[in-house]
Amino acid sequence: MRPTHLARRPFAIAALATAPVVLLSACTGGTPWGAIPERIEIPVPDLRKAPEVFDGVSGSTQGSLRVAQRVRSALAAQPSLAGLNLQVEGLEGGLVVLSGAVPSANERQLALQTARQVTGVTGVVDRLTAP
Repeated sequence: MRPTHLARRPFAIAALATAPVVLLSACTGGTPWGAIPERIEIPVPDLRKAPEVFDGVSGSTQGSLRVAQRVRSALAAQPSLAGLNLQVEGLEGGLVVLSGAVPSANERQLALQTARQVTGVTGVVDRLTAP
């Protein structure tokens, strides 16, 4: 071996031995970015409503019918809309079509807002008629 090669070897070994110490001394928390379990926020969905939320979105005919029935029940629960003959059609993807005659623009807006707030409804098509 040449003398220059022997002279470099101890320096390389010393550099490799101190590298982990230098890297680890820079870490302060449980992870390199400082996150600790107390500060990690993970949103947890409410799984009790999962069947209702995914009913119409699933694309099944039965799911669309259940969403439409929930909209009919919500409309019937509104006192100013209870006696009206409103038709509700549930379509694939949580889409609902409202049709029928309403006495005024206020009832029309109430019907649309009520339908939009029902769990599982992703969109409402307005085919209501008002004088």
